[in-house]
Amino acid sequence: MLPKRRRTRVGSPGGASASSAPAPTRFPGIAVYLVERRMGRSRRAFLTRLARSKGFRVLDACSSEVTHIVMEQTSGEEAVCWQERRAAAAPPGCTPAALLDISWFTESLAAGQPVPVECRHRLEELLEHGACEEVERVRRSERYQTMKLFTQIFGVGVRTADRWYQEGLRTLDDLREQPQRLTQQQKAGLQHHRDLSTPVLRPDVEALQQLVEAAVEQALPGAIVTLTGGFRRGKLQGHDVDFLITHPEEGQEVGLLPRAMRCLQDQGLVLYHQYQHSHYGDPAQHSHSMDAFERSFCIFRLPQPPGASVREAPKPCPTWKAVRVDLVVAPISQFPFALLGWTGSKLFQRELRRFSRKEKGLWLNSHGLFDPEQKTFFHVASEEDIFRHLGLEYLPPEQRNA
Repeated sequence: MLPKRRRTRVGSPGGASASSAPAPTRFPGIAVYLVERRMGRSRRAFLTRLARSKGFRVLDACSSEVTHIVMEQTSGEEAVCWQERRAAAAPPGCTPAALLDISWFTESLAAGQPVPVECRHRLEELLEHGACEEVERVRRSERYQTMKLFTQIFGVGVRTADRWYQEGLRTLDDLREQPQRLTQQQKAGLQHHRDLSTPVLRPDVEALQQLVEAAVEQALPGAIVTLTGGFRRGKLQGHDVDFLITHPEEGQEVGLLPRAMRCLQDQGLVLYHQYQHSHYGDPAQHSHSMDAFERSFCIFRLPQPPGASVREAPKPCPTWKAVRVDLVVAPISQFPFALLGWTGSKLFQRELRRFSRKEKGLWLNSHGLFDPEQKTFFHVASEEDIFRHLGLEYLPPEQRNA
Protein backbone atom coordinates (compact mmCIF):
# COMPACT_ATOMS: atom_id res chain seq x y z
CA MET A 1 0.00 0.00 0.00
CA LEU A 2 1.09 3.59 -0.56
CA PRO A 3 2.18 5.63 2.45
CA LYS A 4 -0.61 7.76 3.86
CA ARG A 5 1.62 10.79 3.91
CA ARG A 6 1.67 12.23 0.40
CA ARG A 7 4.87 13.69 -0.90
CA THR A 8 4.98 16.85 -2.96
CA ARG A 9 5.02 16.16 -6.69
CA VAL A 10 7.79 17.79 -8.62
CA GLY A 11 6.54 19.87 -11.52
CA SER A 12 8.02 19.97 -14.99
CA PRO A 13 11.14 22.13 -15.48
CA GLY A 14 9.13 24.76 -17.28
CA GLY A 15 6.10 24.49 -14.99
CA ALA A 16 4.86 26.71 -12.20
CA SER A 17 6.66 24.86 -9.43
CA ALA A 18 9.98 25.24 -11.20
CA SER A 19 9.58 28.97 -11.76
CA SER A 20 8.20 29.75 -8.31
CA ALA A 21 10.84 27.87 -6.33
CA PRO A 22 14.04 27.59 -8.40
CA ALA A 23 16.92 25.54 -6.99
CA PRO A 24 19.96 27.55 -5.82
CA THR A 25 22.49 28.14 -8.60
CA ARG A 26 25.92 26.85 -7.62
CA PHE A 27 27.72 27.81 -10.85
CA PRO A 28 26.69 31.38 -11.71
CA GLY A 29 29.18 31.73 -14.55
CA ILE A 30 27.59 28.91 -16.52
CA ALA A 31 24.21 28.89 -18.25
CA VAL A 32 23.23 25.77 -20.18
CA TYR A 33 20.72 25.40 -22.98
CA LEU A 34 19.60 21.91 -24.04
CA VAL A 35 18.57 21.67 -27.68
CA GLU A 36 15.31 19.73 -27.83
CA ARG A 37 15.72 18.50 -31.40
CA ARG A 38 16.84 14.85 -31.42
CA MET A 39 16.86 14.85 -27.60
CA GLY A 40 13.08 14.92 -27.28
CA ARG A 41 10.84 16.93 -24.99
CA SER A 42 10.48 14.36 -22.21
CA ARG A 43 14.18 13.58 -22.00
CA ARG A 44 15.08 17.26 -22.12
CA ALA A 45 12.66 17.95 -19.27
CA PHE A 46 14.09 15.09 -17.21
CA LEU A 47 17.70 16.19 -17.73
CA THR A 48 16.77 19.81 -16.99
CA ARG A 49 15.19 18.77 -13.70
CA LEU A 50 18.25 16.75 -12.69
CA ALA A 51 20.66 19.53 -13.60
CA ARG A 52 18.73 22.18 -11.70
CA SER A 53 18.54 19.94 -8.64
CA LYS A 54 22.36 19.83 -8.69
CA GLY A 55 22.68 23.61 -8.89
CA PHE A 56 23.17 24.01 -12.63
CA ARG A 57 21.54 26.96 -14.35
CA VAL A 58 19.56 25.59 -17.27
CA LEU A 59 17.69 28.11 -19.40
CA ASP A 60 14.44 27.34 -21.22
CA ALA A 61 15.33 29.65 -24.13
CA CYS A 62 18.56 30.10 -26.07
CA SER A 63 19.43 33.71 -25.19
CA SER A 64 22.66 35.71 -25.12
CA GLU A 65 23.15 34.53 -21.51
CA VAL A 66 23.79 30.95 -22.61
CA THR A 67 27.41 29.84 -22.27
CA HIS A 68 27.04 26.13 -23.10
CA ILE A 69 24.76 24.73 -25.80
CA VAL A 70 24.26 20.98 -25.53
CA MET A 71 23.11 18.81 -28.44
CA GLU A 72 22.49 15.07 -28.75
CA GLN A 73 22.64 12.71 -31.74
CA THR A 74 23.14 15.69 -34.03
CA SER A 75 24.68 15.36 -37.47
CA GLY A 76 27.40 17.76 -38.57
CA GLU A 77 25.12 19.37 -41.13
CA GLU A 78 22.37 19.96 -38.57
CA ALA A 79 24.80 21.45 -36.05
CA VAL A 80 26.27 23.83 -38.63
CA CYS A 81 22.81 25.02 -39.74
CA TRP A 82 21.70 25.49 -36.15
CA GLN A 83 24.85 27.44 -35.27
CA GLU A 84 24.54 29.65 -38.36
CA ARG A 85 20.93 30.54 -37.54
CA ARG A 86 21.84 31.37 -33.96
CA ALA A 87 24.84 33.49 -35.00
CA ALA A 88 22.66 35.48 -37.40
CA ALA A 89 20.15 36.24 -34.63
CA ALA A 90 22.73 37.07 -31.92
CA PRO A 91 23.35 40.73 -30.97
CA PRO A 92 26.64 42.32 -32.14
CA GLY A 93 29.61 41.59 -29.88
CA CYS A 94 27.95 38.60 -28.24
CA THR A 95 30.45 35.96 -27.12
CA PRO A 96 29.56 32.71 -28.89
CA ALA A 97 28.50 29.86 -26.63
CA ALA A 98 30.38 26.57 -26.65
CA LEU A 99 28.57 24.06 -28.86
CA LEU A 100 28.94 20.76 -27.02
CA ASP A 101 28.03 17.13 -27.32
CA ILE A 102 25.71 15.61 -24.68
CA SER A 103 28.73 13.76 -23.22
CA TRP A 104 29.94 17.00 -21.56
CA PHE A 105 26.55 17.46 -19.88
CA THR A 106 26.18 13.88 -18.63
CA GLU A 107 29.77 13.83 -17.33
CA SER A 108 29.09 17.09 -15.51
CA LEU A 109 25.94 15.66 -13.92
CA ALA A 110 27.85 12.59 -12.78
CA ALA A 111 30.61 14.78 -11.31
CA GLY A 112 28.14 17.13 -9.61
CA GLN A 113 29.83 20.13 -11.20
CA PRO A 114 30.76 21.37 -14.69
CA VAL A 115 33.71 19.38 -15.99
CA PRO A 116 36.38 21.09 -18.10
CA VAL A 117 35.44 21.30 -21.77
CA GLU A 118 37.80 19.08 -23.75
CA CYS A 119 38.27 18.66 -27.48
CA ARG A 120 36.17 15.50 -27.50
CA HIS A 121 33.21 17.50 -26.15
CA ARG A 122 33.35 20.28 -28.73
CA LEU A 123 31.25 19.96 -31.88
CA GLU A 124 33.07 22.92 -33.54
CA GLU A 125 36.45 21.25 -33.97
CA LEU A 126 34.85 18.09 -35.32
CA LEU A 127 32.72 20.12 -37.72
CA GLU A 128 35.61 22.26 -38.97
CA HIS A 129 38.36 19.66 -39.19
CA GLY A 130 36.52 16.33 -39.22
CA ALA A 131 38.57 15.10 -36.25
CA CYS A 132 39.82 16.12 -32.84
CA GLU A 133 43.60 16.10 -32.54
CA GLU A 134 43.59 15.16 -28.85
CA VAL A 135 41.17 12.29 -29.39
CA GLU A 136 43.14 10.98 -32.34
CA ARG A 137 46.38 11.10 -30.38
CA VAL A 138 44.86 9.02 -27.59
CA ARG A 139 43.37 6.53 -30.03
CA ARG A 140 46.75 6.00 -31.69
CA SER A 141 48.52 5.30 -28.40
CA GLU A 142 49.66 1.76 -27.62
CA ARG A 143 47.91 1.77 -24.25
CA TYR A 144 44.54 2.73 -25.73
CA GLN A 145 44.79 0.11 -28.46
CA THR A 146 45.75 -2.60 -25.97
CA MET A 147 43.09 -1.66 -23.43
CA LYS A 148 40.45 -1.59 -26.17
CA LEU A 149 41.52 -5.04 -27.37
CA PHE A 150 41.58 -6.63 -23.91
CA THR A 151 38.31 -5.14 -22.65
CA GLN A 152 36.53 -6.59 -25.69
CA ILE A 153 37.13 -10.04 -24.18
CA PHE A 154 34.15 -11.43 -22.28
CA GLY A 155 34.96 -11.37 -18.56
CA VAL A 156 37.74 -8.76 -18.78
CA GLY A 157 37.20 -5.38 -17.15
CA VAL A 158 39.28 -2.22 -17.12
CA ARG A 159 41.29 -3.19 -14.03
CA THR A 160 42.27 -6.59 -15.43
CA ALA A 161 43.13 -5.11 -18.81
CA ASP A 162 45.28 -2.41 -17.16
CA ARG A 163 47.08 -5.00 -15.03
CA TRP A 164 47.88 -7.09 -18.09
CA TYR A 165 49.14 -4.00 -19.89
CA GLN A 166 51.37 -3.06 -16.96
CA GLU A 167 52.74 -6.62 -17.01
CA GLY A 168 53.77 -6.23 -20.65
CA LEU A 169 50.98 -8.13 -22.41
CA ARG A 170 49.90 -6.58 -25.70
CA THR A 171 48.12 -9.10 -27.94
CA LEU A 172 45.58 -11.91 -27.83
CA ASP A 173 48.40 -14.34 -28.62
CA ASP A 174 50.19 -13.11 -25.47
CA LEU A 175 47.12 -14.21 -23.50
CA ARG A 176 46.77 -17.55 -25.32
CA GLU A 177 50.35 -18.37 -24.38
CA GLN A 178 49.55 -17.85 -20.66
CA PRO A 179 46.18 -19.59 -20.06
CA GLN A 180 46.92 -19.83 -16.34
CA ARG A 181 46.17 -16.10 -16.09
CA LEU A 182 42.62 -16.55 -17.35
CA THR A 183 39.39 -17.49 -15.62
CA GLN A 184 37.05 -19.97 -17.31
CA GLN A 185 34.89 -17.06 -18.39
CA GLN A 186 37.86 -15.25 -19.92
CA LYS A 187 39.02 -18.43 -21.67
CA ALA A 188 35.59 -18.76 -23.27
CA GLY A 189 35.65 -15.09 -24.21
CA LEU A 190 39.09 -15.42 -25.78
CA GLN A 191 38.11 -18.60 -27.64
CA HIS A 192 35.10 -16.88 -29.25
CA HIS A 193 36.61 -13.40 -29.43
CA ARG A 194 36.12 -12.95 -33.17
CA ASP A 195 32.35 -13.50 -32.98
CA LEU A 196 31.86 -11.68 -29.69
CA SER A 197 33.63 -8.56 -30.96
CA THR A 198 31.27 -8.44 -33.95
CA PRO A 199 28.07 -6.42 -33.38
CA VAL A 200 24.87 -8.36 -32.80
CA LEU A 201 22.14 -7.22 -35.20
CA ARG A 202 18.36 -7.16 -34.92
CA PRO A 203 17.79 -10.41 -36.89
CA ASP A 204 20.13 -12.20 -34.45
CA VAL A 205 18.18 -10.79 -31.51
CA GLU A 206 14.87 -11.96 -32.96
CA ALA A 207 16.26 -15.46 -33.59
CA LEU A 208 17.67 -15.62 -30.05
CA GLN A 209 14.36 -14.52 -28.55
CA GLN A 210 12.54 -17.32 -30.35
CA LEU A 211 15.02 -19.90 -29.01
CA VAL A 212 14.82 -18.57 -25.45
CA GLU A 213 11.03 -18.31 -25.49
CA ALA A 214 10.70 -21.90 -26.71
CA ALA A 215 13.03 -23.20 -23.99
CA VAL A 216 11.31 -21.18 -21.26
CA GLU A 217 7.86 -22.29 -22.42
CA GLN A 218 8.99 -25.91 -22.30
CA ALA A 219 10.42 -25.42 -18.81
CA LEU A 220 7.39 -23.50 -17.47
CA PRO A 221 4.30 -22.90 -19.61
CA GLY A 222 2.97 -19.37 -19.23
CA ALA A 223 6.33 -17.80 -18.34
CA ILE A 224 7.12 -14.46 -20.00
CA VAL A 225 10.35 -13.50 -21.78
CA THR A 226 11.07 -9.78 -22.33
CA LEU A 227 13.94 -8.25 -24.28
CA THR A 228 15.78 -5.57 -22.28
CA GLY A 229 19.04 -3.60 -22.56
CA GLY A 230 20.00 -1.41 -25.48
CA PHE A 231 17.82 -3.28 -27.94
CA ARG A 232 14.72 -2.42 -25.91
CA ARG A 233 15.89 1.21 -26.05
CA GLY A 234 15.67 0.98 -29.83
CA LYS A 235 19.30 0.36 -30.71
CA LEU A 236 19.86 -1.54 -33.94
CA GLN A 237 23.01 -3.31 -32.82
CA GLY A 238 24.93 -4.19 -29.67
CA HIS A 239 27.44 -6.63 -28.22
CA ASP A 240 25.16 -8.68 -26.00
CA VAL A 241 21.49 -9.49 -25.55
CA ASP A 242 19.58 -9.41 -22.25
CA PHE A 243 16.32 -11.22 -21.53
CA LEU A 244 14.20 -10.81 -18.39
CA ILE A 245 12.02 -13.78 -17.44
CA THR A 246 9.05 -13.94 -15.06
CA HIS A 247 5.74 -15.74 -14.50
CA PRO A 248 2.34 -14.13 -13.77
CA GLU A 249 1.99 -16.26 -10.63
CA GLU A 250 4.41 -15.28 -7.85
CA GLY A 251 6.75 -18.13 -6.90
CA GLN A 252 6.28 -20.17 -10.07
CA GLU A 253 9.54 -18.79 -11.44
CA VAL A 254 11.58 -20.66 -8.80
CA GLY A 255 13.67 -23.36 -10.49
CA LEU A 256 12.75 -22.15 -13.97
CA LEU A 257 16.18 -21.00 -15.12
CA PRO A 258 18.10 -24.30 -14.57
CA ARG A 259 15.36 -26.19 -16.43
CA ALA A 260 15.43 -23.72 -19.34
CA MET A 261 19.23 -23.90 -19.48
CA ARG A 262 19.12 -27.71 -19.64
CA CYS A 263 16.70 -27.46 -22.55
CA LEU A 264 19.03 -25.08 -24.40
CA GLN A 265 22.06 -27.26 -23.64
CA ASP A 266 20.28 -30.37 -24.93
CA GLN A 267 19.89 -28.55 -28.25
CA GLY A 268 23.60 -27.75 -28.37
CA LEU A 269 22.96 -24.01 -28.15
CA VAL A 270 25.14 -23.19 -25.12
CA LEU A 271 28.90 -22.76 -25.52
CA TYR A 272 29.44 -21.39 -22.01
CA HIS A 273 27.30 -20.37 -19.07
CA GLN A 274 27.87 -19.21 -15.51
CA TYR A 275 24.88 -19.65 -13.23
CA GLN A 276 24.27 -17.29 -10.31
CA HIS A 277 21.76 -18.11 -7.60
CA SER A 278 19.38 -15.45 -6.36
CA HIS A 279 20.78 -13.89 -3.19
CA TYR A 280 18.02 -11.41 -2.60
CA GLY A 281 17.69 -10.22 0.99
CA ASP A 282 16.76 -6.79 2.27
CA PRO A 283 15.89 -4.73 -0.85
CA ALA A 284 17.08 -1.56 0.84
CA GLN A 285 20.60 -2.99 0.83
CA HIS A 286 20.72 -3.04 -2.99
CA SER A 287 20.17 0.65 -3.61
CA HIS A 288 23.68 1.25 -4.96
CA SER A 289 24.84 -2.25 -5.89
CA MET A 290 24.18 -4.82 -8.57
CA ASP A 291 20.83 -6.53 -8.21
CA ALA A 292 20.55 -9.99 -6.69
CA PHE A 293 18.36 -11.78 -9.23
CA GLU A 294 18.93 -15.33 -10.39
CA ARG A 295 20.75 -15.26 -13.73
CA SER A 296 22.94 -17.04 -16.25
CA PHE A 297 25.80 -15.31 -18.08
CA CYS A 298 25.98 -17.20 -21.38
CA ILE A 299 27.62 -17.55 -24.74
CA PHE A 300 25.07 -19.01 -27.16
CA ARG A 301 25.73 -20.94 -30.33
CA LEU A 302 23.33 -19.17 -32.67
CA PRO A 303 22.61 -21.03 -35.96
CA GLN A 304 23.02 -18.87 -39.05
CA PRO A 305 20.83 -18.93 -42.17
CA PRO A 306 22.28 -21.44 -44.70
CA GLY A 307 24.10 -20.25 -47.80
CA ALA A 308 25.28 -16.83 -48.98
CA SER A 309 23.76 -14.58 -51.59
CA VAL A 310 24.49 -15.69 -55.16
CA ARG A 311 25.65 -12.14 -55.91
CA GLU A 312 28.48 -12.46 -53.42
CA ALA A 313 31.83 -14.00 -54.23
CA PRO A 314 31.95 -17.70 -53.21
CA LYS A 315 33.33 -18.08 -49.71
CA PRO A 316 32.80 -20.36 -46.72
CA CYS A 317 29.61 -19.52 -44.87
CA PRO A 318 29.68 -20.20 -41.11
CA THR A 319 26.78 -22.29 -39.86
CA TRP A 320 26.70 -20.58 -36.45
CA LYS A 321 28.08 -17.65 -34.50
CA ALA A 322 28.82 -17.10 -30.81
CA VAL A 323 26.64 -14.45 -29.10
CA ARG A 324 26.69 -13.11 -25.55
CA VAL A 325 23.35 -13.54 -23.78
CA ASP A 326 22.23 -12.82 -20.19
CA LEU A 327 19.12 -14.52 -18.82
CA VAL A 328 17.66 -12.93 -15.67
CA VAL A 329 14.70 -14.21 -13.63
CA ALA A 330 12.56 -11.93 -11.45
CA PRO A 331 9.35 -12.59 -9.48
CA ILE A 332 6.33 -10.81 -10.93
CA SER A 333 6.08 -8.44 -7.93
CA GLN A 334 9.53 -7.06 -8.77
CA PHE A 335 9.28 -7.34 -12.55
CA PRO A 336 8.54 -3.63 -13.32
CA PHE A 337 11.56 -2.54 -11.25
CA ALA A 338 13.77 -5.21 -12.86
CA LEU A 339 12.54 -4.17 -16.31
CA LEU A 340 13.36 -0.53 -15.59
CA GLY A 341 16.79 -1.40 -14.23
CA TRP A 342 17.80 -3.84 -16.96
CA THR A 343 16.58 -1.57 -19.74
CA GLY A 344 19.16 1.06 -18.78
CA SER A 345 21.06 3.03 -19.75
CA LYS A 346 23.51 2.96 -16.82
CA LEU A 347 23.74 6.74 -16.60
CA PHE A 348 19.97 7.13 -16.85
CA GLN A 349 19.49 4.61 -14.02
CA ARG A 350 22.11 6.23 -11.83
CA GLU A 351 20.57 9.66 -12.22
CA LEU A 352 17.03 8.35 -11.74
CA ARG A 353 18.01 6.63 -8.49
CA ARG A 354 19.89 9.70 -7.32
CA PHE A 355 16.84 11.86 -8.06
CA SER A 356 14.62 9.40 -6.17
CA ARG A 357 16.78 9.57 -3.08
CA LYS A 358 17.76 13.24 -3.06
CA GLU A 359 14.49 14.78 -4.22
CA LYS A 360 11.89 12.31 -2.97
CA GLY A 361 13.59 10.58 -0.06
CA LEU A 362 12.90 7.17 -1.61
CA TRP A 363 15.22 4.27 -2.38
CA LEU A 364 14.88 2.91 -5.91
CA ASN A 365 16.62 -0.18 -7.27
CA SER A 366 15.89 -3.12 -9.54
CA HIS A 367 13.94 -4.84 -6.76
CA GLY A 368 11.60 -2.11 -5.60
CA LEU A 369 10.85 1.43 -4.41
CA PHE A 370 11.16 1.86 -0.65
CA ASP A 371 10.15 4.66 1.71
CA PRO A 372 12.69 4.52 4.60
CA GLU A 373 10.57 6.79 6.83
CA GLN A 374 7.34 4.85 6.46
CA LYS A 375 9.15 1.48 6.15
CA THR A 376 6.86 0.88 3.19
CA PHE A 377 7.27 -0.62 -0.27
CA PHE A 378 5.41 0.73 -3.28
CA HIS A 379 3.43 -1.91 -5.14
CA VAL A 380 3.40 -1.29 -8.88
CA ALA A 381 2.11 -3.04 -11.97
CA SER A 382 4.21 -1.25 -14.61
CA GLU A 383 7.13 1.08 -15.28
CA GLU A 384 4.60 3.91 -15.67
CA ASP A 385 3.60 3.41 -12.02
CA ILE A 386 7.21 3.89 -10.90
CA PHE A 387 7.56 7.19 -12.75
CA ARG A 388 4.22 8.33 -11.34
CA HIS A 389 5.28 7.61 -7.76
CA LEU A 390 8.42 9.69 -8.38
CA GLY A 391 6.36 12.58 -9.76
CA LEU A 392 7.98 12.27 -13.18
CA GLU A 393 6.60 12.11 -16.68
CA TYR A 394 7.00 8.61 -18.12
CA LEU A 395 9.93 8.24 -20.50
CA PRO A 396 9.64 5.44 -23.06
CA PRO A 397 12.73 3.20 -23.41
CA GLU A 398 13.98 4.88 -26.57
CA GLN A 399 14.40 8.15 -24.65
CA ARG A 400 16.63 6.59 -21.97
CA ASN A 401 19.84 6.43 -24.01
CA ALA A 402 21.76 8.77 -21.70
